[in-house]
Amino acid sequence: MIHFQGFTLLELILVLVVAAVTAMVAVPNLQPAIASMQLKSATSDVASGLRNTRGKALSRGHEEEFVLNVNQHYYKVPGRHKPYSLPPDVKLELFTADFLMSEGQGSIIFYPDGSASGGRVTLKGAGKTRLIDVNWLTGGIVVREELND
Repeated sequence: MIHFQGFTLLELILVLVVAAVTAMVAVPNLQPAIASMQLKSATSDVASGLRNTRGKALSRGHEEEFVLNVNQHYYKVPGRHKPYSLPPDVKLELFTADFLMSEGQGSIIFYPDGSASGGRVTLKGAGKTRLIDVNWLTGGIVVREELND
């Protein structure tokens, strides 16, 4: 016959205290990693939206517009009515030739031949800066990380 013994209340409380202390130490150490992942994800999302817009311009044979609102942290791609949200902790900057539509919102135009109005989207967070460059001649999109000194 097998006989099992349970845990005492003191043992259960001790386990909970150890788990709470471990969580208190681990969570603050995870914050930089979470912020870094948010920056990486936001960069990937914006670059994907730009590539999608360029692809639509090429396939449809007419201009398509990628819209970025740096104040409200969202972007729009053609053919989608809903804006795509970006994390509020990621700081956004947009540099374009002259397609500033309103305060905090601008666009990059892609043309049917694959070229673009050109520009740069800068994303900052977690002590890092990521750049998304759109070449005006080829419409190519390049993502790179800027080294902070």
